[in-house]
Amino acid sequence: MKLLIKVALAGAALILIMIIAFRLHTLLGWGLVIVLAGAMVYVSRSSYYAIRGSSAFAADQFEQALAWYRKAYHSKPCPENHQIGYAYMLMRTGESVQAEAVLQKLLGRTGNHEIRMQASCNLATAYWLQGKRDEAVKELEDVFKQYKNTLIYGNLGYFKLMHGDLRESLEFNLAAYEFNSDDKTILDNCALNYYMLGQMTEAEALFEKLMSKSPKRAEPYYYYALTLKKLGKNEEAAEQMKQALSKELSFLTTVTRSEIAEAAKEMNVEE
Repeated sequence: MKLLIKVALAGAALILIMIIAFRLHTLLGWGLVIVLAGAMVYVSRSSYYAIRGSSAFAADQFEQALAWYRKAYHSKPCPENHQIGYAYMLMRTGESVQAEAVLQKLLGRTGNHEIRMQASCNLATAYWLQGKRDEAVKELEDVFKQYKNTLIYGNLGYFKLMHGDLRESLEFNLAAYEFNSDDKTILDNCALNYYMLGQMTEAEALFEKLMSKSPKRAEPYYYYALTLKKLGKNEEAAEQMKQALSKELSFLTTVTRSEIAEAAKEMNVEE
């Protein structure tokens, strides 16, 4: 509310100044308009660069997206949400150490609660990508104590699954499923958790539900294929493995392309 009042007062003051300028002289008024317009363009250039970066990212042009976000970051003032966007682009292009530095700097100076939560979530990802798994889990657990949404349930569930007790992670992932049973990441976590526990029937049921949502990445198809194979459904397993071969891997994955290729070879599935 205080911020809105400040903005309203600043806007009123600006309008008053422009009225006075036009009354003094028309050219003075138009000159002020031009100066203000130029200032607005200068200040908003960071957002322009970020929009260009987001468009490049949507087209899977990650290096170009990073270049635009880097320009946004170095254009002062750079809005805090664009700073987080820059850190994310750094992670997507393999520069997680630099991403950590950007996020730590932001966390050291922002007082915005929402920005702090977003930055901390991304910082956890940067830790994970560097192999700092204890730090990644702790960072997200700290966020989870204050803020719960589908994204955090999904990311923390995956981290717990890949770096902890399988029974404990299943308890968390089933709670996440109760929170949002339609989210693809949460579905994938639950299905994979059951697979890793050797509960293939439960894993199959959840993978079936996940497949109806056409996941974009290779991992769900890969693990679904392995699940079907263990259940003796070899033809169906081969079909899913073929799908896995045609998809890109997630940037947080623990699965390698060679593992998928080897499993496909064992099922007589050609690349």
